[in-house]
Amino acid sequence: MSTETFQLSSRFTRLYCEKELINSFSTFHPICLRRVLPFQPADRVVDDPYLLYAEEEHLAERNEHTRRGVVDAYLNGGLLQEGEAQNLRSASDFFDDDFFDLMGLVYANAGMFRCALRWQREAIAHLEAARPDSCSDTGSVYASVGYCLYSLGLFEEAISWSKSCIGPRPVSEAISQALISYEAELGGGAIRMVERSGPRTKYTVTSFDPAHSSSVSPRLKAAIKAYAPFQEVYIDWVSPEKPGPGIQPGGYPFRSEFDGGSLVRHKMNLIFATCGQADALVERGYVLEARRLLWEAAMLEPEAQIVRERLRALPQYPDRGSQFAAG
Repeated sequence: MSTETFQLSSRFTRLYCEKELINSFSTFHPICLRRVLPFQPADRVVDDPYLLYAEEEHLAERNEHTRRGVVDAYLNGGLLQEGEAQNLRSASDFFDDDFFDLMGLVYANAGMFRCALRWQREAIAHLEAARPDSCSDTGSVYASVGYCLYSLGLFEEAISWSKSCIGPRPVSEAISQALISYEAELGGGAIRMVERSGPRTKYTVTSFDPAHSSSVSPRLKAAIKAYAPFQEVYIDWVSPEKPGPGIQPGGYPFRSEFDGGSLVRHKMNLIFATCGQADALVERGYVLEARRLLWEAAMLEPEAQIVRERLRALPQYPDRGSQFAAG
């Protein structure tokens, strides 16, 4: 096994350094990732012929035998512990995309993020071919790609990738919720519950001033419609003394909001990549562009303290301009 080397073998180069692996990364999210390659002198790699042979064998013929060969190679190379390898050997429900995702996870856990992306790409290619209707906010491999891009310092790519995976709806919903929360606080209330049913969203909001709530509702709905034209919004103003919503009868269409799937991970990737890119922009003198990026992240996740800290720390000297765009 050889680590921290830049004299890469022909087998490693063939398996990991082909530009086509990056150029055709995802059909759903055609983000340009050409800066992922080439490998850098400081990159940790495992350029071991036994491991590379096992990985090539699994690519050529994907079955239980070749999967076990990869697991054994990871164990012998120190990428897995014995208990982890034993658990994987006993697993009987590993499909191709699941196992490729796991291979990427093994490399990411070892800090070999370019190697991880190679197998995450394989998982995504298989996933999108087998399930063209799959959604990237529920596929963990998509969030893992964003994490690897961020860890490599490719902040622009991480931002573009995460935004594409999140899609426009969470942003418009965050704006809607911020508007409602602001108006509720003016009346001494707050959002108590958010429920969804397809394109419909219901907000249960407390208010001490019924006159304020009845007068503000039309204006709120009109403002929300401008940000989310395809979303139906319902606002149920209730007294703060009213008990919280209980179990609803059968046929009730709404369900309480929760962050499911990988959406939370996409948001975290976007927030941290945005902070990294903002720091880089400030160093180059593009303070206004850094502020714009940070405000976008704050709008998506208002409670992200790290974003607010970055905003407060921004220098006040004149900006060099906003010629630089970050995805």
